[in-house]
Amino acid sequence: MRIVQVVPSMEGGKLAQEALEFAQEMARQGHESSVISSGGALVSRLTLHNCQHFELPVHRKGLVDRRLHRKLRKQLEALQADVLFCRDSLCSWHGWKIWQSLPEAARPRLITFLHSWPQGGIFGKGWMKGAVARGELVFTASQDLARRLSRRFEIPLAAPEDLPKLFTVRHLHRGVNVRELDRRAPVSGHWQQRLLNNYPQLEGRSWLLLPGEIGPGRGQDKFLELLAELKQEREDLFGLVVGEVVPGQEKFARELERRAESMGLAEYVVFLGARRDMRELYASARITFELADPLYADGRVVSEALAMGCPAIALGGPGAEVLQQCFPQGLNERIAVGSENVIESVTESGDLNKYLVATCLTILREPEVIDFSGFSLEETGARAVDWFQQVNGAS
Repeated sequence: MRIVQVVPSMEGGKLAQEALEFAQEMARQGHESSVISSGGALVSRLTLHNCQHFELPVHRKGLVDRRLHRKLRKQLEALQADVLFCRDSLCSWHGWKIWQSLPEAARPRLITFLHSWPQGGIFGKGWMKGAVARGELVFTASQDLARRLSRRFEIPLAAPEDLPKLFTVRHLHRGVNVRELDRRAPVSGHWQQRLLNNYPQLEGRSWLLLPGEIGPGRGQDKFLELLAELKQEREDLFGLVVGEVVPGQEKFARELERRAESMGLAEYVVFLGARRDMRELYASARITFELADPLYADGRVVSEALAMGCPAIALGGPGAEVLQQCFPQGLNERIAVGSENVIESVTESGDLNKYLVATCLTILREPEVIDFSGFSLEETGARAVDWFQQVNGAS
């Protein structure tokens, strides 16, 4: 099968990383895997794994871009794609315009993907409005997004057991590359010693991990409040905040560190910055948290932590859906999976910290077994290919 992804850029970020991982997995499974984007730093990693890349300015926003569309159509015709897989509204718009112009007999299947609900709760105005909903099959990153998109555009919502049909929406959680995040591989003693040499205060402590970008709404403030409560119960706990600062939010990051000191957490938390050793950190932590607001919660760290055998706690979004299936102990009965306002509702009831502290202490005391089956990149990739093939045979 010839699968062509269209993504705005391969410069970096979540969208480009997912496109890269999916393209590599498609090539590994024996399919012809190509990506069309405006280029970027991840292109070299893409081509290293038998994937093709074609550079076109598909990141460009404009109602009519005939030159781009001519080039894009010519490229698709040359590739003879079976599936045109468009990520985000902008690329869905370009893909849909080209797909419409092709003769029906020569059209690939048009698959679109909604990764997150647009900011403000509605789709953009004008020419891009609803572009992602025009696919012959629409994927979403979570069950909640699938339900919301189905309601918003009146697209039939396919149940997981249903055979794929044209013009339906269904969710496809992001898979984890368990060949890179291999829980069976031991953590190097040299790695641990280097970390302890740099941060001797970690020795003998139980690590609580909060990965993710540092900025407003990303959950670092909630994590500090949690640590302040937990240290009253257990002095052995230590928080690790991992991630780079969102551009323009350097002042927020400095204030966050000052706040930690003022809360008496100087000996209970450290800001590690961006790291390349997440496998080792997941393997060494006692619990991983995703405490971001719904706009920023994508479930990635929850899935990666569970893949490494590390218990996780989330407040909603895709991460809560993964926990429901793999590690329900990381959810509280107050958490309604699929609710986009779960953090606000718990906060309004005044017991967010109470819930987090109780759940955390329970997991530390007696963690339940993690069942990560169904969420590896190999499994989600095979599921997507199966849907592609069935839609190709649909009428």
